[in-house]
Amino acid sequence: MKRILSLDGGGSWALIQILTLKEKYGNISGHEILRDYDIVIANSGGSIVLTALVANWTPDECLKLFDNEALRTSIFSKNKLRKKYFPTGITNLFNVGPKYSTSKKYLTFQKIFKILKNKNLIDIPAYVGKKELKIIICTFDSLNKRAKFFKSYSTSKNEGVEFESMDIIKAIHGSSNAPVNYFDFPAKVKANTTNKFYYLWDGALGGFNNPIASGIIEAIKLGIPIEELYIVSIGTGHKVPTMDERKNYYKLYSIVKKSRKLNPIKGLKFFFTNVMDLSKTILYEPPDWSNYVSYLFKYKTNTNHKENLKSFIRLSPLIYCDDMKGKTTEFKEFIEKIASLDMDATSESDIKLIRQCFEYWKDGQLYNQPIKSDFDKNHKFQLEIGHPNFKEAMEDWQSALKLKIV
Repeated sequence: MKRILSLDGGGSWALIQILTLKEKYGNISGHEILRDYDIVIANSGGSIVLTALVANWTPDECLKLFDNEALRTSIFSKNKLRKKYFPTGITNLFNVGPKYSTSKKYLTFQKIFKILKNKNLIDIPAYVGKKELKIIICTFDSLNKRAKFFKSYSTSKNEGVEFESMDIIKAIHGSSNAPVNYFDFPAKVKANTTNKFYYLWDGALGGFNNPIASGIIEAIKLGIPIEELYIVSIGTGHKVPTMDERKNYYKLYSIVKKSRKLNPIKGLKFFFTNVMDLSKTILYEPPDWSNYVSYLFKYKTNTNHKENLKSFIRLSPLIYCDDMKGKTTEFKEFIEKIASLDMDATSESDIKLIRQCFEYWKDGQLYNQPIKSDFDKNHKFQLEIGHPNFKEAMEDWQSALKLKIV
């Protein structure tokens, strides 16, 4: 049995991944956690969690990345007006356009992960204590307009293709570089083995905010039979748009479509609404194609889902706002707040909400994100494939301890 650990992107919401790993492993060292897997693939916030584990931090030490407000705000470091380029200084007035400094983010990573300074991805497996471990970090190559993965190993059989890797801090700098409404410039980094320069954005731009499908493909390229794979995919929360949000969007669409130039204010609002939605599609990926395609790829026509889910674990809270029957006022207020929270949450109250999200999910008051689901005409959630709650997913994950890694 070969184990894959996949860590989604999601900015500050990656706090949920650390809390989930702590729930599973307790407060053991990062290297011990990583040695439990054969392949680890990560994007954005998940790549930062991966790097903290590579630095051998315990989950409690990893939590300091989010509990320390100075660290949070140094990763999401806002640009002063004189540092902004035209016209972002103007569009920011409408909450549209990049707010944070790419260069300051890199300096922060160098500072907090100084133990990994100049540590090439090639060297990470031996450093962790498991030479056969494979590490993959997802980015997006802005110049060539395609996904770019940086790895600790090579699968190329073409002798004319030079293996390309880079320092882990540079790789996560590119991987965590969300565009449009977040960071101002692509991360300019140089690959160690080829000396090629890359201009990188978040790997989610290539469709890999949830990178599990790529992890499975990499396993197959390494010659691992797909039936031997044990998969653990940990997300950072997924919000389902509410019925009211859908109705409001359609209403705005209808007004602008019919009146056009007669309603310039509504038109401007509609334009900015679409810009904001498009800037966040890198996080949404509905209906989470990566998990579902991976599941079909692994099990094909096998419909024994209960048995299949023992070796395919998806863990991520589903923030679903339209099923409030029997819920407390406190829970309803929480849902309203957490549903409006963006990936760049940095305030103490924001982090408190994300922690609360984890606790509600752990207690079964929030659904676990399914591998496949649907909604009826009344927008009522219908689970098709996946663990319905945190507890059942954790129980199947715990059973993996009995499976021998070969």
